[in-house]
Parts: sequence; structure tokens; C-alpha cells
Amino acid sequence: MQTDLTAVRQYLEGAWLQVRGDDELACELRDALDYLIEKVASVECSRPQRHAKILSFPGRGRS
Repeated sequence: MQTDLTAVRQYLEGAWLQVRGDDELACELRDALDYLIEKVASVECSRPQRHAKILSFPGRGRS
């Protein structure tokens, strides 16, 4: 089973939005979350795309 990277990225983005402070720790947390978000997005985009299987429906002719 593959990890749902889209969900992981969305959770990390939500966490980034919750870090609201301007202190040093908040800036470090946002930097760390930025790194993780970029890493997940890069892996997410590099995964091979799955091709959809097209099913034909009997009884419907093309006009």
C-alpha cells in the first residue's frame, strides 16, 4: 500500500498555517515544514501516473 502523499502534504500545509508567531521558534518550524512540504510534493510529482482503464458499455453505438 502506498502512502497517500496528497493527504500528508495537506496536513503539513495545515500545520504550517497554524504556526502563527513571529518568534525564532515559529520561523524555524515554518522552515522545517516548508522543507517537508517540498520533499513530499517532489516525491508526489515524481511517482508514475496510473492509467485509467476504459470500459466499453455494450449496446451503445456511436452515431
